[in-house]
Amino acid sequence: MAKFTVEVELDWLDEEMTLDDEIKRQIISGIQSRLTKKLEEKMEQQLSSVITEKVDSIADEFITKIMKDNIASIKIPIKKSSWGSEIEYMSLSEYVGNKFENAMKEKTLDQYGKATSYNGDKKYSIVEYLTQGYIAKELNSKVSDMIRDAKEKAEQSLIKNLEENLQQQLHADMLKRLNIPQLLQNLQNTIEYEGGSQG
Repeated sequence: MAKFTVEVELDWLDEEMTLDDEIKRQIISGIQSRLTKKLEEKMEQQLSSVITEKVDSIADEFITKIMKDNIASIKIPIKKSSWGSEIEYMSLSEYVGNKFENAMKEKTLDQYGKATSYNGDKKYSIVEYLTQGYIAKELNSKVSDMIRDAKEKAEQSLIKNLEENLQQQLHADMLKRLNIPQLLQNLQNTIEYEGGSQG
């Protein structure tokens, strides 16, 4: 059983209103104000999170645009030849792309993947070294996996066939030794004999 106390301030009562009506009105009013307050708080939280997301999104877009525009507009002076003094300007992204491409193509590694200082030892570019080592390793592992799987399947198939053949031969041998038709004939004769001796 629940017990609670309700405190109601009654300054005046309408003549048409009873004390019960005023209590109901006060309770409903209190509940409505609490619900309204909770709804307002919830709406404020939701609005705050939506506003924060939008502000973050706008800030990210702004920063990305500024960085993209600024980086794209940066030009680097590059000498056209090592002996000449003529300079051309190249965008930063193009410059980085060219340097990366040259680094990937230049043969600087030996067969063990170590950087070499002698031209005779240089055999591989970074890409060639990584791919040849990776491809060889992958192929070896794939081929050894295929061989192992084929061996296991062949062994399983052989064992299964042997078991089936042995079972078939055992069944045939057992049926031959039991001589079922003769057994049935003997059983029938025994039943007829016993039936005849009792009658």
